[in-house]
Amino acid sequence: MNKYEELARKLKESNNCSYSVYNAFKDVLTLSGNIPAPRSIDGKCGALLAALQILDETGNSDKKEQFEKDFINEFQYSKCVDLMSHERMCFGYSGWCAKRISELLKNEISN
Repeated sequence: MNKYEELARKLKESNNCSYSVYNAFKDVLTLSGNIPAPRSIDGKCGALLAALQILDETGNSDKKEQFEKDFINEFQYSKCVDLMSHERMCFGYSGWCAKRISELLKNEISN
């Protein structure tokens, strides 16, 4: 587990999925602070929405489609209602998104 995955999981203990993923990167990336609300776009998972927004805000929009495909490949769904019906926890979605963002943006993250 890398430090961003761990931080997102920890933040998820008292926050929503979007907040946990987005704020795992607030100290290492220049972000707007406009955290997307969970399910605000087509009912999608908040962790996924936050990850897609981070890609947008860092000029990596070209990676969004593949990121979402990878998410669906990993978890079968992108919508919160579907994900929650399969006995999985938001910690896992948030952690996975944070880890993947850190891998994709490793050259942009200031440690």
